[in-house]
Amino acid sequence: MSFLVHVSSSESRQIHAFVLDAETGALRSLEVIDVPGSGAPTRGNIPLTWSRDGKVLYAQIRIAPYPLSAFVIDPTSGKLRLLQTVALPAPMAYLSVTRNGRFLLAASYDDALLTVNRLEASGRVSVPGLQTLTTPPKAHCIVEAPFGPFVYATSVDGEAILVYRLNEASGHLEDLAPSTTVTRPHSGPRHLVFHPTLDRLYCVNEHAGSVAAYSVERESGMLKELQYESIVPADFSGRALGADIHLTRDGALLYASVRKTNSISAFHIDPATGALLRAGEFDVEAYPRGFAIEPNGRFLLCAGQQSNHLAVYAIKLATGALSQVGRYPVGMRPSWIEIVPAPAG
Repeated sequence: MSFLVHVSSSESRQIHAFVLDAETGALRSLEVIDVPGSGAPTRGNIPLTWSRDGKVLYAQIRIAPYPLSAFVIDPTSGKLRLLQTVALPAPMAYLSVTRNGRFLLAASYDDALLTVNRLEASGRVSVPGLQTLTTPPKAHCIVEAPFGPFVYATSVDGEAILVYRLNEASGHLEDLAPSTTVTRPHSGPRHLVFHPTLDRLYCVNEHAGSVAAYSVERESGMLKELQYESIVPADFSGRALGADIHLTRDGALLYASVRKTNSISAFHIDPATGALLRAGEFDVEAYPRGFAIEPNGRFLLCAGQQSNHLAVYAIKLATGALSQVGRYPVGMRPSWIEIVPAPAG
């Protein structure tokens, strides 16, 4: 079995596509795609997300007029073809698709807002959008809970995780009371990930360089902090720039990256309680803004935003340890990585 790997690079405005060998972790270059947009390097990153059926990849350039492009995957070759480009109202740091596949959610760090757009059956994005919501400063992530119909978004400088109820028919995000979980001071909540089976949500904090674990109340969507773990050395000072967070599909291991220390921390997850047990810290590519774990949980792929390389690490399932098995050049300032099964053809 093999997987498709797509890595976006903001300064070169490209997506590098590879085929990942699920047995060895080796990558084979498939193609390089230019992302439509202005001639200027895009700010920060080029966020990516797949449609729920894995047929359409979405990418946005964070320079006016903030074009969002939809690419259709060829079912035989696995290569991408541009389907559509539309303008969103702001530069987005994060894109995701709702569980029912009908709506595209986006979070804008620069403009402190969230948006919802309807998705057509073809994968095209309907404009204008259905809804725009203002947030506290620096919205950075927006995801729907796997059990739904709740949507969670982070505000880095607002020190908050916001929660909404998703109207699955209209796509609108409805306010709840209360609708905000205030995080620890100076933490800077950035990215979120849900446990696949437990009512647990994990957050990597940008400012503090930490990971927080929350219980999720399924009826109300409300959060309660259960655990808080640093992922920087005890003598570290300043903003850590915690970045990304992912779990293995079975929920056994959690990984979180820190840009200032060029490292990824690993934790075992208790299968009954969701509690985190530190497994170790591992050196990775310089400035690991984005990484991903392939669906089998055997390999972690990390983009070095300052090294302009993509590294593949084997995961030792018993210990969580990472060991590099490959390293590949990509575009300039790479960050976002998406991994999906390769087409059967």
